[in-house]
Amino acid sequence: MNPHKIDNNIIFVDENIPLLADALKPCGIINNFRGRELTNKNLKENGCNALFVRSTTKLNQALLDGTDVKFAGTSTSGIDHVDTEYLKKEKIYFAYAPGSNANSVAEYVVYSILKWQKLTNSDLKNKTIGIIGYGNIGKIAANYVNYMGLKVFVNDPPLKDSGFSFPDFTKYAELDELCSKSNVITSHVPLTSEGKYKTFHLFNKNNIRLIKNGSLFIHTSRGGLAEEEPLLKRLTNNEIQAAIDVWENEPLINAKLAKAAMLATPHVAGYSREGKLRGAKMLAESFRIYTRLEPDLSEIERELSSYHPMPVEKYMDYDKLFNLLRESRNIDEDTINLLATLELHDSSRIAEFDLLRKNYLLRREIL
Repeated sequence: MNPHKIDNNIIFVDENIPLLADALKPCGIINNFRGRELTNKNLKENGCNALFVRSTTKLNQALLDGTDVKFAGTSTSGIDHVDTEYLKKEKIYFAYAPGSNANSVAEYVVYSILKWQKLTNSDLKNKTIGIIGYGNIGKIAANYVNYMGLKVFVNDPPLKDSGFSFPDFTKYAELDELCSKSNVITSHVPLTSEGKYKTFHLFNKNNIRLIKNGSLFIHTSRGGLAEEEPLLKRLTNNEIQAAIDVWENEPLINAKLAKAAMLATPHVAGYSREGKLRGAKMLAESFRIYTRLEPDLSEIERELSSYHPMPVEKYMDYDKLFNLLRESRNIDEDTINLLATLELHDSSRIAEFDLLRKNYLLRREIL
């Protein structure tokens, strides 16, 4: 790619990506902003040329029309908050971070299973997990639960239709069969509202009722994938359990659903330190390729070099795995902190949800 000139090197970075802001300091003037508060007027008045956001900022015409933005990036792996067709039409270069938080989310899945196993005194070696979406996260999660001895169903219609060969340790299942036969269900697909592979309300009253009593439903991709009322009904009847990280109508989440869940967290399953480091590095490198400016990646590289994952032969020691993940990820503490906000007035709940994400403490990956 030929280098592209960024007129004034005015770079806007979401304040929740400080690693990226530090890396980009050699490349221009950095302006930090709060994700939900950024406006088209802010970008115009400050002459923004490059913009880096998270999922709380909609990258679309309303935000970008008439601005000087030539490069737009999101440090997330999901892009349902991005109008990619508009960016393409306006010739705004787009970058994102697919897979950067995949291991972090897979750890959340593993911890949820181990907590459920302890609460129900289940024998995981006799359990089956259904994984919907065999992309960056689904593949890692499938490997981990296979190491743990679970049987693995997978469901991914786009991959199946493309002729993809799923690994031998998995068995393909259609969604209704997966729901009715799995002891654990976890989904890792993008949120789409149209087309052959629409995922909005992929889980609805028709298939949520098929989930076996005593099962665990893990929800970490996007809130719109699951219809919340039928899920809440199953939970309040004590028929199934759930670990929920994503919600419809974020940040004003369903308080009843949160209270009924085994784990309830504020969209932070992918918020490990390593996940943030990888996302920042991917965006900085995309910016370097686009502009030929040189971000300073030394601190990011230094931290990433200290990551040493647990050997796979240790995964069958469930107690050790549970304790290490509990100490490193503090997901139970995240649940306590979120539940503590639910009795506040709506405006305060919204603010606290965002603060829990903004002020998220250091969480290191171990797997």
